[in-house]
Amino acid sequence: MKSISLDKLKVFVAVAEHGTLSAAGRSLGRPQSAVSELLSSMEGQLGFRLFDRTQKKTELTFQGVSLLNEARLVLSASDVFDAKAAHFRTGVEAQLSFAIDVMFPTLTLLSAVNDFRSEYPETGLSMVKDVLGGVVQPLLSGQCSFAIIGSLPHVPTELVTERIRIVPMCPVAAPSHPLAAAATPIPLASMDDHRQIVVTDKTALSDGKSFGVMSSNTWSVADLISKLEFLRAGFGWGFMPQHMVRDDLEAGRLVELATAEQNHPDGWLPVVLFVAYKRNRPPGPAARWLVNRLREGAGDLSDEVFFRG
Repeated sequence: MKSISLDKLKVFVAVAEHGTLSAAGRSLGRPQSAVSELLSSMEGQLGFRLFDRTQKKTELTFQGVSLLNEARLVLSASDVFDAKAAHFRTGVEAQLSFAIDVMFPTLTLLSAVNDFRSEYPETGLSMVKDVLGGVVQPLLSGQCSFAIIGSLPHVPTELVTERIRIVPMCPVAAPSHPLAAAATPIPLASMDDHRQIVVTDKTALSDGKSFGVMSSNTWSVADLISKLEFLRAGFGWGFMPQHMVRDDLEAGRLVELATAEQNHPDGWLPVVLFVAYKRNRPPGPAARWLVNRLREGAGDLSDEVFFRG
């Protein structure tokens, strides 16, 4: 049997739903004769009748009843195909991949992705969440359309960057840590006497460089979650994004350390997050929409003073 055309399936469904050839013709904007001809042709291809037709009514046969839902499913799938094709003809990406620094506030990210789902329902989305070079490497290799970076300060020259958000940082330690008991602000120079917990780069993009390291005595971990667990356990002190330790500070699991050099109204100098993309591959419509949504509520980004760590 040759393939049944979508045109014939539409006629089949229209006749079934409207009850007569004339009513089906009016719904399709076709003369009754054309509807009758297409329906007869379809029945000829199938080798059986879909309707019992009399002068007064048109009723589905057993075979017609059995095939009606399948016909509707095929037409629905065709409509979805047409809608997606029309969507992509506008230049909207069929698939959007991006990388994002773990320092980016999770609730803001989830809210933006939820809105993206409604705004671009036909665009697939994939995300890599990492730190330091782990955010930049997927962009350089072409796996991602853009990246939100912050913890890697030395950005490769082939990338364009735009400020998107600042993340206030704070030095913290467990209540049992000696620095937590300090009665006066702590000079940074004295931090060298205490172990600092730092995140290490899994890539070679920061080889020979260190960011925000104030102590010669360090323990390195692979991610911020591990760093947070080490800090809670009292293994050392370290810088953390304020939004990630807010609950721990309120619950008393961590203590914010007051440093003598602290000179920013939001606490310790914040990390500035950037959106980065290749010069020869700027964000498409969906990517630009998501970047702008991630930027919302970020406040003033004009301050040139920021912390790299």
